[in-house]
Amino acid sequence: MTDVVAAIQDAWTELRIHRGRVLMSLIGVTVAIAALTASVAIGELARSTLLVSFESQSGRAATLTTSAWNEQAGGDPFAAGAPSGADSLAVLDAMEAAVDRYDIEFASATTQGQVMFQGASGTQGVQVTGAEPDFAIMRHLGVADGRFLVESDRARLAPAVVVNRGLLDALGQGPASARTVELGGSTAVIVGVIDRGMQDEWPQAWMLPRDLLRLPEANSPMAYMNPPSLEAWVPEELADDGKRMLNQDIAGALPGWQVNTERTDWQAWGDDYDPLLPLQLTLIGAASAILLLGALGLVTVAVVSIRQRVREFGIRRAFGASRGRIFVAVMLESVVGTVVAGAIGIAICIFAYRLPAVQEMLTQGLSGGELPGFPMGAAITGLLVAAAVGAIAGSIPATIAVRSKVIEAIRF
Repeated sequence: MTDVVAAIQDAWTELRIHRGRVLMSLIGVTVAIAALTASVAIGELARSTLLVSFESQSGRAATLTTSAWNEQAGGDPFAAGAPSGADSLAVLDAMEAAVDRYDIEFASATTQGQVMFQGASGTQGVQVTGAEPDFAIMRHLGVADGRFLVESDRARLAPAVVVNRGLLDALGQGPASARTVELGGSTAVIVGVIDRGMQDEWPQAWMLPRDLLRLPEANSPMAYMNPPSLEAWVPEELADDGKRMLNQDIAGALPGWQVNTERTDWQAWGDDYDPLLPLQLTLIGAASAILLLGALGLVTVAVVSIRQRVREFGIRRAFGASRGRIFVAVMLESVVGTVVAGAIGIAICIFAYRLPAVQEMLTQGLSGGELPGFPMGAAITGLLVAAAVGAIAGSIPATIAVRSKVIEAIRF
């Protein structure tokens, strides 16, 4: 361990002595490592953002969706129109019983309906999604003001509702606290506001499925209500068994109904599907080309430097320095230099990442969410690549140094 520390110390000393020779080549390595680190970081951030977007639309892996419809509709769940309120409640009972039986940690019965609400400019329509409290976790549904639905909302006399910014704007109201809305012929209490940027320009709301089905408009002959369905988030290794068991239990609880369970999360498209792989490979390829040019410049400067230090190596050999010690010392000069250059490049990336203009640009894809911290994987990758480039670039001049004969080197 002492020999390694001494070798690194010698390499740093030599690097300081010959800093004028290697400065320009290390600038190229710094730029290359910064570009490579930024490429990896952008790829990771884009993948994380896209993953959240996919999961907000289709659920997390693995999401099982169970649909049920009356066979009297001829096999088409929408052919006979919306189910009656009693039928929908029976479906909800069967789905909730199955969730309790198998102790599924995250699950939500869902339904949708179009009802009217009283806005600032008159009566308007709004799409209301009936969802359980777990729905927000399963779909990355963050609340900008207030909270999402909770279990205690089931005991409310006036139903709780979460609205988006579009509906709140249509109401002409400010913050959601202590606000109410006339929704579907009933008074609902606004408990939270969702703001996902451009996704929430149009009015939308969320309330518990049973509260939605109890709205006066939901039971009118002209109401448009989707049949209830169940979303269950289960471990991927249990997805196949989960489909079979949910189908069996819910179908047994609903005689005369057709039940179908499918995996609907985006990862069900294929395990090898990666929509960002081509983009990230392109970015890494461009950064690698820059890195190659920087490494070639470093090798050129190092070889020229070694040719001018032949006498020094001869004297070291004469005083007992082994070939291995000289090889490691010369190679570590390049490694230490590239690691320092890489650290500077990574620091530049992190500094740029924290600039307000960059933060604003990157958060546009997060629908108003907060930008995560700088990916540590990208920083570690940058340092490892910098060390590897230094080792490869330093091995060439190191080989030249150890091949010098002692007598010829001293005479040089």
